[in-house]
Amino acid sequence: MILLILLSGILLSGIMTILFIGRKDGMQKKMGIKVTLKDGTTIDGEEFVMGMAAAEIPRMEEEEALRAWIIVCRTNFLKAAGDRKELSQEELALDYLSYGQMEANNGKMICLEYRSRLMEASEKTFGKTLFYGEEMIDALYHQVSIGKTISSKEIYDLDVPYLTSVDSSQDVESEEYLNTKILTWQDLAGVLSKGDAKVSEKNCKENLKIEEQTENGYVKLISVNKAKWTGEEWKELFGLTSPYYYLENYEDRLRIVTLGKGHGMGMSLFGANALAKKGKKAEEILSWYYPGTEIKNTVNEKNEEKNTRM
Repeated sequence: MILLILLSGILLSGIMTILFIGRKDGMQKKMGIKVTLKDGTTIDGEEFVMGMAAAEIPRMEEEEALRAWIIVCRTNFLKAAGDRKELSQEELALDYLSYGQMEANNGKMICLEYRSRLMEASEKTFGKTLFYGEEMIDALYHQVSIGKTISSKEIYDLDVPYLTSVDSSQDVESEEYLNTKILTWQDLAGVLSKGDAKVSEKNCKENLKIEEQTENGYVKLISVNKAKWTGEEWKELFGLTSPYYYLENYEDRLRIVTLGKGHGMGMSLFGANALAKKGKKAEEILSWYYPGTEIKNTVNEKNEEKNTRM
């Protein structure tokens, strides 16, 4: 009986591996753009798109959310590639997770499951790309919003019509919605004094303040006496999860309370998954987070047929 169970496990693993490899080599659609990875391996652009999506796949529990996410990744890939048909990973400057890395992070069986889901999402959305008018968009995204997304005009004074503020109130349910960090005033002064600014513990305690915020509360400028930092600089200095935070005096220490994760523009990944749970389709999710955009198929049908082996 034990031998039978062991053999069944081996056979199941073998079948999944065959499906994994066979589907990759026999049916994977290709966009016809060659990408050379850092290790010298050359893969098709659609394979690279799935590697881009792989980094966030644990967040995309719902299939429609994953399909929306794949379209976002494909849009950003094609935007970065431009007219080039051959390019390197370094030239793209995009996040990419290989399946070797995915297996190392999650184990072989989970990796195979993720691989299958990514391939299905790729096939169901193949060629679909986001446009605003005749231009492919910069499909910005973040992990968790503050309850609504932020417009590019508010944070950068740059008016991008599809990067406006939209409701994403479901994000407050995320475990990553709120984060706190507590520092002694001495530690705070030590971090701030590592650069050009020289501030004392006493100065920090008495004169630290947020000088400027956006309409929705994103920090733009912080000061201690004459020393100043942008909200983004503070985010990097203290490893905060977003540019939206406030400061509190907590038991004679500084407490930094941060809401959201990421810059807050474009699609919220948590929000997209929550909308999919409510029955929204990928197209509806993308239309919500990128108002005024439309999905176009950028694949040459002859090229698709040529690169697809059934």
